This record gives sequence, structure tokens and C-alpha cells, in this order.
Amino acid sequence: MLNSPVLTLNTGMVPIDICNVREAVILQVLKKAEAIKVDENQRIRSQYLSLPLPRVIMLFNFHKIPRKKVIHSRLNIIYRDDMRCQYCGKRYSVDELTVDHVIPLSRWKEMPHNPPFKPNSWENQVSACRRCNTQKGNKLLHECHMELIKNPVEPQYMPYLVISKQKANKYGWIEFLKYNVRVVDMIDTM
Repeated sequence: MLNSPVLTLNTGMVPIDICNVREAVILQVLKKAEAIKVDENQRIRSQYLSLPLPRVIMLFNFHKIPRKKVIHSRLNIIYRDDMRCQYCGKRYSVDELTVDHVIPLSRWKEMPHNPPFKPNSWENQVSACRRCNTQKGNKLLHECHMELIKNPVEPQYMPYLVISKQKANKYGWIEFLKYNVRVVDMIDTM
């Protein structure tokens, strides 16, 4: 129970972190945070205090919104593309998507002109379902008669937190996830 996740908000009620119950209780005892949402059916008890289990806390003196540097990764490519295959347009779970090189790595040196980006870059990688990725294979788009739904670009901003819809529902966080958070459909691991 002490390791259960707790959503942490700044003073503007913007989600900035997920801590555990132990950390949330310590912040409350030190008068650095207040529980905004609790589970009255479960309590943290000690010799000197009894608190309802916190689910969402708000920090008293933290006004900032942390900025996350957008890191080039498979997961961030999938999130950038809104978990959609960039060839057929269908939405999939994270586990069902792959990352495809628009210009295949093996064909890179054949290009008549050097593209203004690198082979493993935001501009050359898109999310694709397995079926479309297999159909495209080692071909260029015009060779396989496929088109991209949108041109891939490096995102300027990514939400600071990514939370599964299942976890948000389980812990009652949905109402707090309007800004700085991406809610995704994926298997809950907690």
C-alpha cells in the first residue's frame, strides 16, 4: 500500500509527478503538501496519526511546470504520431506499433541527393502497424504506392507525464489530467 502511486500537482493544479504513498504522507506531515483526493476506505495508521490514503496531492510552494527535453525514442515517435499507423491511419496500442524508416536504412546511400536529416531521426521515422510495415518492407514510398498521413517532424513539446487510461481510472486521476499529461491506452503495470 505504501508503494501505490499518488499524482502530484503543483500549486496551479498541474500534474508534475507521480510519487508513492510513503512520499506523499511525508510531504503532508512536513506541511509541504495537501491531499486533494483521498481513498477514505483505506487509511495509513501509526501510533500518532491516522490519514486516509492519498491519491492526489498538491504541493504548497511549487509553481513551476517542468519542461521535458524531447528525447528521440521509439516510444516518443509513437506518441508524436498519436499512436496511429502513419500509412493506414488506424490507432493501435503501443505494443502493436512498430517504428518504420521512411527511407530504409539499406537504401540510404542510393538516394540521389542527401536528405537534410539523418537516417535515424524524427524526420525519417514514423509509427506503423505491423501489416503496413511489412507491406512497405525495404521500399521507398513511391515504389510500394503508399503515402504518409502526415510528414514526420521533430516535436517541439511533449507532455511531461504519460499515464495509462486504466491507471488514471483506477486511482481517480482523470479529472486532474487536462494539462501536461498524455493519457494513453496501454496495459497497466501497477
